Amino acid sequence: MKRITALGPNPAWQKTLFFDRFRYGAINRAREMQTFPGGKGINFCRAAACHGRVAARLIQFAGGENGGKIRAGLAEEGMPVFSVPTVAPTRCCTTCLCLETQTMTEVIEPSFAADAAEVDALLERFDEWLRESDAGAFCGTLPTGTDPMLYPRAAAIAAEHGRPLLVDSYQNLRPVFASNAELWLKINADELRAMTGADDIATGLKRVFDSPAVKLAAITDGPGMAYASDGSRIVTYNLPQLERVVNPIGCGDTASAVWASELLCGVDPFEAFRLALAAASANCLSAFPGSFSPADAEEIARGIEMEATRV
Repeated sequence: MKRITALGPNPAWQKTLFFDRFRYGAINRAREMQTFPGGKGINFCRAAACHGRVAARLIQFAGGENGGKIRAGLAEEGMPVFSVPTVAPTRCCTTCLCLETQTMTEVIEPSFAADAAEVDALLERFDEWLRESDAGAFCGTLPTGTDPMLYPRAAAIAAEHGRPLLVDSYQNLRPVFASNAELWLKINADELRAMTGADDIATGLKRVFDSPAVKLAAITDGPGMAYASDGSRIVTYNLPQLERVVNPIGCGDTASAVWASELLCGVDPFEAFRLALAAASANCLSAFPGSFSPADAEEIARGIEMEATRV
C-alpha cells in the first residue's frame, strides 16, 4: 500500500455543540456535545484511513492540556502520529451546529507559535518519514507566529527525496512554488482569490500554473461548483445537492485526502477529484470530521456532472 506523510502543524481540541435552534445575540443551550481531536492534518489522515486506499501518518505540534487530550484521542483512534511537544498550548475550536437550519458556526481560539527547536524537530521527523513514503501533504496554516519558512523547508526536503506534495494551504506559498518539488494544489475558491488576486477561477488557475512546480490544481467552493486543472484544461464539477447536512467541517480535508490517495494509485486526476468531491459531500452526513460512508460517497459520485474546457 502507498504511504503519505502529512504535516498538520496546527491541530485543535475540537468541541462540537448540537443545538435544536441557534440564535445570535441570545442564550443558546446545547442538547449534546462531542469532543475529539481536530484540525486539518488530523481530518486528512482520518479521511485517508476511511477511504482505505493509502496509509497516511501525521506529524504535528501538540502542547498543554489540549495537546495531551489530542495525543490520547489519536492513540484511541489508532492513528499513526508523531507529536512534537510544544511549550505553547494547543488551541481549542468549537463548532455550533443548528439542526433547525442545518447551519454551522465555528469559533476558533488563538494559536501560539512553535519555537525554532520545535520546528526543527518537526522537520527532522518529516525528513525521516518522507524517505519511506510515496508523497507528502501540507495540511492547513501554521500556528500564529511560527517560522513562515517551515513549509518551504519541508518542500525542499520533498524535492530532495523526489516526492510529490499535496498542498492544502495558501499562505506564503511563493517559496514553496519556487522549490523543485512536484505540487498538487488543493484549496478553496476564497483561498485562490486571496492567493492570486484573481476575481474568477479561470484567471486564478492560470496564475497558479505560472509556477512550473504546480502540476495539478483543484478548487472547492462548498456546495457550489468545483474545478480541477492540469494547466491545459479545466474540468468543472456540478455537485448534487444534499437533502441534509450534519456537519460540513472536514469536507475540504476529506477531498484532499481522497484526491491524493487516488492520484497515488494511478487514477486519472480529473476522475480522482470526482471521487474526492463525492467523499467530501459524504463527510457532510457525519458529525465526525474526516469520516464518511464509502457507500454514500459512491452514490453521490454517480450524480456529479463534469465538463471540460481547454485553457
